[in-house]
Amino acid sequence: MNKRKVDLNEYKYKDMYERFMQEDNPSVCVTGTFDITNLIKIKNKGHSLNALLCYVLMQAGENIEEFHYMIKEEGLYYYDDIKVNAVFKGKDESLCYGSIKYFNNFLDFEKEYIRVRNYCYDNCSHYDEDCGAMLSTSAVTNYPFESFSLSTSKTFWDNFLMWGKYVKKFLKYKLTISLRFHHATIDGEHAGMFFNEVQNQINKLKV
Repeated sequence: MNKRKVDLNEYKYKDMYERFMQEDNPSVCVTGTFDITNLIKIKNKGHSLNALLCYVLMQAGENIEEFHYMIKEEGLYYYDDIKVNAVFKGKDESLCYGSIKYFNNFLDFEKEYIRVRNYCYDNCSHYDEDCGAMLSTSAVTNYPFESFSLSTSKTFWDNFLMWGKYVKKFLKYKLTISLRFHHATIDGEHAGMFFNEVQNQINKLKV
């Protein structure tokens, strides 16, 4: 089964979950800078940088248990896989959200990414599939922002990542990424594990 509802009495972070679900501002935002030189090399072979970033973020989340949990209005769920949510433009210039399911191979992921992007463009509407714990993403690539302050709400609890324009420093390409996570399911230690795994996935990706 792709997902299951979590019995909070058996959840190892039950106390943290119950405490932070009561808070008005239960989220934490952290920012890290990554060496994306390997992704730029792959991009220059004709691949989308946004697709590459979405893929390595998804792979990093896949390898950390805490990122498989997703808070919904009806409770806490555990998903077998991670999906990534990206922002695309419709042909009428509307902003559409499209979710891309988990693939272990980048080229398979890229095909699905393009299919979802084309769906959002052609239909000017969102595309969502309940196939994994969501990592939401947004790229604002016209300026190299140093960080983003990502607020939360009572209805938007997804782990959320944003980045701006990458910069070249000497022979390396650097990109700053901000992560907002809900403290009911993720602690700062897990965020650090995730960022370390993101860099690991960037470094080892081969296409």
